[in-house]
Amino acid sequence: MSDDAAEPKKSPLKLIIIIVVALAILGGGGFGARWFLKKRAAAKAAAAEKAKAEAAAAETAPGAEPAHGAEEDDCEDTGEKKEGGGHAAGEASPVMVLTRTVNLMGPRRNAFLRCELNILFCDMELGKLVSGEKPSPEKSLIQSIVLGTLSGKSVEEASDAESREALAKEMKDKLNEQFKPHPPKPGEKEDPKHKKPKRPIKSVLIVDWAIQQ
Repeated sequence: MSDDAAEPKKSPLKLIIIIVVALAILGGGGFGARWFLKKRAAAKAAAAEKAKAEAAAAETAPGAEPAHGAEEDDCEDTGEKKEGGGHAAGEASPVMVLTRTVNLMGPRRNAFLRCELNILFCDMELGKLVSGEKPSPEKSLIQSIVLGTLSGKSVEEASDAESREALAKEMKDKLNEQFKPHPPKPGEKEDPKHKKPKRPIKSVLIVDWAIQQ
């Protein structure tokens, strides 16, 4: 038989071998891809579980700091209940509005700071007492502390945004120190139904701040 006659018989065999080899390669590649994807998904799941466990441990650890962005000045629940079964902590916080104009220290003699402050309270009784129009010793004391904190500031301090934030925090700390509840006297027991919050002042907000020179 001639070589030309044998050639067509070899061609189908070669074609079959090529197809088998190609299928084997594709099958092995598909298995490898599936194995890689499963391994990566398992690694992601393990990392997510680890992060969740670390976050839970950080929240329950003694003395743990609050997470970034969390409210640090939220009023703690004092346990005091109001009529209707709700808690007093769920009430809207009273707001005391203070508008003040003070002299600023600087190269110019006629430099003034005009500002408006909103003081929010955790102690509802104190907030209602000072947020009304009637005068009270508590209101006068708050006004004195705020005015004393604002007085003596320089134009540079009043113009700096970071200094304004520090000033609001300073006023809040001074007010909380002034109005914090006193421990019971010897022989007295604290009434849990009328427990005062440790931080009576929730926050001091600067809603208007203008410097005139």
